[in-house]
Amino acid sequence: MKFIHAADSHLGNPFKGLDRELPAALKQLVQASTMHAFEKMITQALTAQVDFLVIAGDLYSATENSPKVQVFVHQQFERLNQANIPVYLSFGNHDFEADQHAHLPWPANVHVFSQDVATQRVTLASGERVALTGFSYQTPRQMQPVLTDFPVKSTMDDYHIGLYHGALGKAGDPYAPFTVQGLLTKRYDYWALGHIHVRQTLHEQPFIGYSGNLQGLNRKETGEKGYYLVTATQGKLVPVFQPSTVIRWEELVFTDSLNEDELLAQLAERDDQTPVFLTIQFTGQLDPAVVERLTSGVMLAKIRANLPANQWVVKLERRQAATTLLAADQIDQQFWHDALAQVLDDFDMGAHLPAQVPNVVREYYLSAAGKQALRDKMQQLLLERNM
Repeated sequence: MKFIHAADSHLGNPFKGLDRELPAALKQLVQASTMHAFEKMITQALTAQVDFLVIAGDLYSATENSPKVQVFVHQQFERLNQANIPVYLSFGNHDFEADQHAHLPWPANVHVFSQDVATQRVTLASGERVALTGFSYQTPRQMQPVLTDFPVKSTMDDYHIGLYHGALGKAGDPYAPFTVQGLLTKRYDYWALGHIHVRQTLHEQPFIGYSGNLQGLNRKETGEKGYYLVTATQGKLVPVFQPSTVIRWEELVFTDSLNEDELLAQLAERDDQTPVFLTIQFTGQLDPAVVERLTSGVMLAKIRANLPANQWVVKLERRQAATTLLAADQIDQQFWHDALAQVLDDFDMGAHLPAQVPNVVREYYLSAAGKQALRDKMQQLLLERNM
């Protein structure tokens, strides 16, 4: 058995805020990048002759989509239909109710999960029986856990795959909160997760993880993006990352004080085959002349004018460490606790923890006790810095 696990393609993403000086060719490329990345994935699905395609939410960037995007999706799914490759699709917090708005009819091979958790089954040419269970968002928030509605794997199925668009957390968190242990109780062979735009493995076997998105959407979504090609190997479903990036966003950090020529020399040593959008940060002590040219925009203009056609510098910025802190007794304690609570409640820590962080640690810091421990530690550090 062989299938593709993808999520968060965000077709139709508007890429707002692009620099007015961005060359026309790069502007057109970035605006079409999500569709190019999606088409690249469909092409490999055909080349690899996969048994089916799984999309775990946020196929679209919004609930309503332009005719151009709808026609594109229909054409790509029809390519799979002609090859008898089914598509199993759930909607996430960005494209909730997408199938309830005016939309081209889906090709016959597309199976859409509704709001209620449901299981679909397919018998492959090999005779293997595969169950796929999932659900779709109907609002931009899914506050209540839905995992309890997922059935336990049946002995009648050779493999069971879960599609789940959500985040680690507790009841009341906004995006279908779940725990790794909760997923494991279902005894599935693979959990195809969506929502987090970074590849993350939460559990090795059975695999529980995020494939990330197909194409970075802004300068914060750095590095190679793509999807998983999953193959059954000795009874286990093993994912292998497949790149689909059309434009790669990167962040470079320099600690030395470099002028334009020195910086261009550093960039010239790169061998970028894929178009790249760079954010460059200076963190060290800078010469006054460099600071002046950096803040005036002269350095950025010269760098952009001398880069290869497939490179673009989005931003040059100077990052300075804070040098002053308020004394602890100058901070209103109620204000302090309210501010910390807001930061910790709104900050999606699960999206920022490296994949190497053990699940027991991950889940602890998403719990009420873990958040309180963070509050206490932050306050302790503040006191120590001001003693």
